[in-house]
Amino acid sequence: MNYNKKNLQNTNFNLDSQFNITTSTVDFINKNTEQFLFSKNRTRKFLKYVELIPDEQKIDKHLKSSTIENINACGSWLEFRNYFRVDKTKMYSNFCKKDKLCPACARRRASKQRNKVYKYIQENPALKDKHWYYIVLPVKHNKTESFTTVFNRAKDGLKTLRMAIKDNKRGKGRESFFSQFNGLFYSFEVTKSKNGWNNHINLLCCSDHEIKGIYNYKQKDGSTTSQHLGIMEDWARFTDNKSYMHSINKIDTSTEEGLMTNLFEIFKYSLKFQDLKNEDLLEAYSSTHNKRLLGSFGSLYGIKTDVDLDTNEVLDSEYLRIFLKYDLQINQYYEAEQRE
Repeated sequence: MNYNKKNLQNTNFNLDSQFNITTSTVDFINKNTEQFLFSKNRTRKFLKYVELIPDEQKIDKHLKSSTIENINACGSWLEFRNYFRVDKTKMYSNFCKKDKLCPACARRRASKQRNKVYKYIQENPALKDKHWYYIVLPVKHNKTESFTTVFNRAKDGLKTLRMAIKDNKRGKGRESFFSQFNGLFYSFEVTKSKNGWNNHINLLCCSDHEIKGIYNYKQKDGSTTSQHLGIMEDWARFTDNKSYMHSINKIDTSTEEGLMTNLFEIFKYSLKFQDLKNEDLLEAYSSTHNKRLLGSFGSLYGIKTDVDLDTNEVLDSEYLRIFLKYDLQINQYYEAEQRE
């Protein structure tokens, strides 16, 4: 269901007679409800697939009964509190926190992590004033290779990259292009196509100086990407099959959108739920359920990215409460008075 300004004001939620709910609040409710509906649809299809798997194999795939129950219950209710005196709206729900299987929890975790890191950077002039770059490092693969083979290639390549930076800082080893960066955030991203598993690494890097030598490279499909010879040489050296494709883009930090957008690319969900078949999602989850798919090193090492999905800010102010429950039969949220 989609809300509009009129029907929200006609609800029985002790609405202040002098208060008119804003369009932004309506948009906030609609956006989050639609995102949860997408998540419920995706996880429902996945859980139906899981039902057909023998119990002993579920254990092998790291799918405990409690995990399945939590995913199924995730988003069964949504509570929105519109703090109309200060014009803020907050959302609360029962999150499963299985962000490698649940799009809603992945999105919420990414948003919280992005906001937390952005605030940290903004409050530290030494980081805020640096030159920032967003780099994507894919690894070559073919359709015969397993997820684990391709994932390990990316993981080992990142490990070698990290060691090269450390050695350079100590005056050892061959000079690396990446050593000119003071700090890096990284994350793994996983998709699959007719050409097999596609694992690549997203890097958000900062440097004291502007990187020279970036050029435009024309792809076979006619599109262009920004590349650098130093990255091409290093990444081919760091991977077991001489992967060399990449992209690098400087981030415009003069606006909030520039850095926030690229932070979201780092912290967004690693597994592309909508693009993966159920069996592929399960294979990727089984191999990564206990692995950390993001992190940092250099001057960014130690920045805490852990967040609590359960909590949300509670303001000391009057609010309009809109409580919704999920109905599986009609695949919609409806207004209810309270939780059962």
